[in-house]
Amino acid sequence: MARQKGIIKLEGTIGDISFYKSKDGHLARTKGGVDGDRIHNDPAFQRNRENGQEFGRAGASGRLLRTSIRQYLKNAADSRVVSRLTREML
Repeated sequence: MARQKGIIKLEGTIGDISFYKSKDGHLARTKGGVDGDRIHNDPAFQRNRENGQEFGRAGASGRLLRTSIRQYLKNAADSRVVSRLTREML
């Protein structure tokens, strides 16, 4: 992932490059990957579909836990709680 260092910060897409702003600053990335229809139907991507389902279950479990302890998380200064909790649920 590339960082934008110039005076002008871009957001949006130019050609195959997407510019966006995140908590880490202004970033840029290229478009790529496999067609979604192929991932959903091609037998070669069966393992990817299984991994996606597992990740979805971990995310749902993390959400259930976060919802149950929401009052304690309100004052948390850490913005990466969600990703760390999902990793532990996996």
